[in-house]
Amino acid sequence: MANIFLCSYFAEVASKINEMIDFQGKHVVFIDTAAKFEEVNFYVDEAVEILENFGARLRRLDVSCAQSLAVPVSEKDELFCNDEILSAISQCDVIYVSGGNTFYLLNELRKSRVWQAIKNAVKAGKIYIGESAGAIVASPDTRYATLMDENSPNMSDFTGLNLVNFFTVPHFGCEPFTQATHEIMEKFGNLYDLRPINNAQFIAL
Repeated sequence: MANIFLCSYFAEVASKINEMIDFQGKHVVFIDTAAKFEEVNFYVDEAVEILENFGARLRRLDVSCAQSLAVPVSEKDELFCNDEILSAISQCDVIYVSGGNTFYLLNELRKSRVWQAIKNAVKAGKIYIGESAGAIVASPDTRYATLMDENSPNMSDFTGLNLVNFFTVPHFGCEPFTQATHEIMEKFGNLYDLRPINNAQFIAL
């Protein structure tokens, strides 16, 4: 059974994904960090409502809050997220990572052990659902997304979670990303194994 689902807009494909997963009674860790500072973030509440209507048991987590809950563990002041967040990931059935800013999300995941916890959980067979930015960070590298999202943290290391060996291009041909997605295909098409999907498509594997 597929345990990785990548989409552009969850609301458009939720019913089809539910046919494959059956969310009823499943514990879902819902990470909406990518949308934290986005002016347009209606898709977060939409996804929450849909999942709850499917009977999922949601626990919303903002992984960036790990900074205030963490303690320095070395002279470099590395911040490790608290046991509560790691425990939620280890005990859930589904990890849902919403859309928003790819690079803010990636940076916050990196600051904590959430990054590795997600990789370990998916490797162990837990279900991962990535919407838009959540789909992009599942790739080996996220550099191509600089044409879609502002690199607000000024990241120079674009390494993704590497959950898949290809590169999802969400919102392909859809406003307001029509031009950006076509530019990604032109600029990175010969460098990466790009998989463009529109708002009504998803990838399952």
